[in-house]
Amino acid sequence: MPPSDAPVQQMRRPTLSSSCARAATAEEARFRLRYPRATQASRIVALDQEAAPIVCRLAGREWSGDARFLTYQARVGAEGNGLPVDAALRTCDGSETRLSSELDDAEIVVMVATADDAVEAASLIGDACAERRIMTTGLVLAEWGALDATVSSLRPNAMVMVVSMDEDELVGILTALRV
Repeated sequence: MPPSDAPVQQMRRPTLSSSCARAATAEEARFRLRYPRATQASRIVALDQEAAPIVCRLAGREWSGDARFLTYQARVGAEGNGLPVDAALRTCDGSETRLSSELDDAEIVVMVATADDAVEAASLIGDACAERRIMTTGLVLAEWGALDATVSSLRPNAMVMVVSMDEDELVGILTALRV
């Protein structure tokens, strides 16, 4: 117990809205840490055939990290036959790869969907990522009327879900995810 003659502790002042403005001044900016923004090993996967050209257009942009742009093709293997379930993926240049090999060094998987036929792909990729503790993000690009089935199929398989009607917003979202 502190002695009775100890100074009374000052009351904390509330954070005011002007506090953020002061932190944005040039004087405060000199205290900010300056270091290169970290990037992630990212896999951006189109879950349906309508999303494939969108993902390939995104692949043509300049990205700072280890980003690979892929399209889901089909489930490979079946449960119960002793073989692990995998998926065939296609790169934008047309070569084939497997989901299991793409996830070996991935830190984030972004699933891009436009249609409601993405249930199998979202489930398979989501389960594989959960097993490996890889963060997943679902990006749904659709008109408002066509969202229900697509969002419902992606929601259980994505830690983060973003719905947009504008393809141009995807660039900003991927940049924010450090792709």
